[in-house]
Amino acid sequence: MPAIYCGLGNGRDTPEAEGNSLLSTIILNWNRSGLLRQTVESYTSTVSGRFELFVVDNASTDDSREFLRRVEADGLAKVLYLSQNIGGLAFNEVIPLTTGDLVHLSENDQIFLPGWFEHVTSSFQAFPGLGQLSLFSGVATDEEAWGEPEPSTLRFAKGKILYEVRDNLGTSSVLRASLLRERGLRIANIEGGAFKFPNDSKLSADVKAAGYWCAYSDRYYVRNVGHEVAEFETNSDYYQENYASKPWVGVAGWQERVARQKSRPKINRLSSVFPDRAAGPEKTPGDVFGKPARLWSMFDGFTAEAETLDFLHALIRLVKPRQVLETGTWLGLSSCAIGLALLSNGFGHVTTLEINQEAHATALENISHYKVQSVVTALLVPSTEFVPDCTYDLAVFDSELCLRTGEFRRFKASLSEHAVVVFHDTAPHHEKVGEGVRSLISEGLIEGVDLPTPRGIFIGRLKTKSRRLRGKPLSWPNLREAKKVLRKAKAAILPRILQPRVPSAQSLRGATAEEHLAQSMKPAAVARYE
Repeated sequence: MPAIYCGLGNGRDTPEAEGNSLLSTIILNWNRSGLLRQTVESYTSTVSGRFELFVVDNASTDDSREFLRRVEADGLAKVLYLSQNIGGLAFNEVIPLTTGDLVHLSENDQIFLPGWFEHVTSSFQAFPGLGQLSLFSGVATDEEAWGEPEPSTLRFAKGKILYEVRDNLGTSSVLRASLLRERGLRIANIEGGAFKFPNDSKLSADVKAAGYWCAYSDRYYVRNVGHEVAEFETNSDYYQENYASKPWVGVAGWQERVARQKSRPKINRLSSVFPDRAAGPEKTPGDVFGKPARLWSMFDGFTAEAETLDFLHALIRLVKPRQVLETGTWLGLSSCAIGLALLSNGFGHVTTLEINQEAHATALENISHYKVQSVVTALLVPSTEFVPDCTYDLAVFDSELCLRTGEFRRFKASLSEHAVVVFHDTAPHHEKVGEGVRSLISEGLIEGVDLPTPRGIFIGRLKTKSRRLRGKPLSWPNLREAKKVLRKAKAAILPRILQPRVPSAQSLRGATAEEHLAQSMKPAAVARYE
């Protein structure tokens, strides 16, 4: 393919980044010069460490090339100008020129956010089996028009969270260079109408076939502007033609996505307990009693929803426990929410248990960050081996799904008579926890309410002997009904019991005046048994 090479992209090689992987970035451009400018400028203002930047232009007909010549003049990038649009195959023209340990493919509609470069290098260092990394999350932002969350599995190592995908990522992603140089992976096209799209399904399939896995990031490290509704409205003709070339979505499907996004409530995802942490839409697919699960917010796929953490904080402030037990510390955010509430209460302590050493280390960092060390004891110990040394007024069960019912039974003797109990993950798709809670209720051990959240949460208390009736729950409505019946019986029976009777002539024969009076004042029920 005839091409012209110009410029050089050395980028910055900062002293603090020495020893880090060299990142080779290739930006694919075809028209949309305004977006291209945002992409390049955000990249150069946020990238750190060792990098080289290439831009390949697919025979643009707008003013993209004017901008790219200025980029060349500033020495920010090496630019490859193609004489015709060859779609995703244009990446293959540049791949042989790269020298980095990681090769980053990017479309021209990204805005890079601070911290993305550090995230890329630390992710590949933490996960040796990672082959392809998207800088997007698997759940669309509130500004994007996408479909349902992508099915994925959370992976955790060295403080990093990624979500391994079952299917494929988009082409904009970072790959191990060895897959391209040694395994010969390349980008193929999907031919469709006026557009030639990179075949992202084939790329991810090839990565997996080489023995690696593909993952979304824990959050968005770039803005995917080309999927935001505001961009669709700005350049509607372009996207109309674009989606007409995507039969798997089509124009009708695209318009449906846009309409669905516009109909969503504008959600404030700021946590009242953790305002310093960025929360995104919940990853659980589907609805919760008719409401989309994405209306809730999350920090990661294991930590309780952001709203649930706020609720736990409020619950501790409300019931003011002296001692709290938590199973399943994970990264410690629920422990911190409880600890912050205990500090506000002015008394109390929480003991939290975890078995994952790396998660425990991250939890200790968070506990220190939120300055709750004085009221939180985080132990690296299995719940099956922990021996309580006090009585707990509140217990939160949030460890492995299969363990939580057994943990309640094990620690029941260490719970106070009126202890509050919390079970997380009681939603229908977490069958074991919900079934366990229902069995405890049927046995008369606990009572409470299951709140409708994406992952589910049960709030209850121990059943004491005073609240049991023949081993069955005695609810407050039934108790009120019983009191009504007693009042009616009392009103009907007491007048009859206390009604004076008229003494017979035989009973009064030979009696004194005092005896006559006493006989007449006896209740009928007493006289009846004489």
